Amino acid sequence: MSATNILQGRYELISQLGQGGMGTVYMARDLRLHNRPCVVKKLRDDFYREEDRKKAVAFFEREAGVLSQLSHPNIVHILDYFEEGNGYFLVMEYVEGRDLNNVLHERAEPFAEQQVLNWTNQICEVLEYLHDHDPPVIYRDLKPSNIMLDVKGRVKLVDFGIARPWEENADNTHVVSAGYSPPEQYWGAADVRSDIYALGATMHFLLTGCDPVALHASFPRSVYPDISAHVDEVVARATDQDPSSRYQSAGEMKEALVPPTVVLPPVERRRFGGEIVAGAALLAVACLALFLFSRFDAALKAGQEGGRQPGQEDAEKAQLKEKLNAYSRALDAHNRAIMEWREQTSGKKDAPVAAGRAGIAAQAADEAQLTDPDGLPAAADAEKSPI
Repeated sequence: MSATNILQGRYELISQLGQGGMGTVYMARDLRLHNRPCVVKKLRDDFYREEDRKKAVAFFEREAGVLSQLSHPNIVHILDYFEEGNGYFLVMEYVEGRDLNNVLHERAEPFAEQQVLNWTNQICEVLEYLHDHDPPVIYRDLKPSNIMLDVKGRVKLVDFGIARPWEENADNTHVVSAGYSPPEQYWGAADVRSDIYALGATMHFLLTGCDPVALHASFPRSVYPDISAHVDEVVARATDQDPSSRYQSAGEMKEALVPPTVVLPPVERRRFGGEIVAGAALLAVACLALFLFSRFDAALKAGQEGGRQPGQEDAEKAQLKEKLNAYSRALDAHNRAIMEWREQTSGKKDAPVAAGRAGIAAQAADEAQLTDPDGLPAAADAEKSPI
């Protein structure tokens, strides 16, 4: 390897990894640290106008400045920055893996919804970290090609070339990526919600394999109907054209990623619980009726065996008959109460039903003390019968 491929007497360039609008990225190794792999980014030097060159240098230096202040497991770390000869160089950690744009194109199909949600959750945590920085850092270029997937399945943001600390009332850059940049970024008004938009657009791509339409809200379910309505709503809100209608923070969007818990509506829960109570009450009435019949049958047998007087037997029969009639009336009243209760909970009748239901329930309680079979008064004719 010739000396021209070794920078600062330390970083040996091995191969070219890629090239973009701002420069070229090389695979390299650090000769001072046991040939540790690293990435060297060189600013392009073929500008026609001096004005363009100065602007590019400013962006490059800004990237170095932003990265030097950040420390997060999902953000590529900066190792060094220097100028040598006529070139500007940035040395960063090497992330073993590939960017999500290339991964999707190589697999030739979208990713599973749960996988996308996992990555999105990680990116939300990165954005929370950036936006809570002092001052807040707006990434401004979130898209699949700037998200690296390492061998452990973690995602890392790379290329902070147009990221910069946010300043109120300042021109916050007009650099855009079609389909991933929100409307306000086209005229330099980007803020934290602009990164939310880009994340929603990135979700659309990962879920469908299709680039989002520039300056339009994204609905991935319109491309793949199997995508859940919940995730479709998250993406649509994140990519709303009005910043005030989007999630207002990465933390808010992260909370929205959690699918809602499936619970019965309040009315259905009441109905389900009420029917359990109703069933228990009906069972109690049936059991008490069976109990009374058994007593009635036992009384008949006792009368036959003991030679009881006919008048006494008739009185006991009348008393049992009256009790059974009372239980029958209670059961009928209870059934009517249940029917009216169901009509009320299903919205077919209005509030006055509650009063009627309460009256019927009170009547049932008066007519049959369901927990005390002997609580009913004796029949009138039974009182007159001889003992």
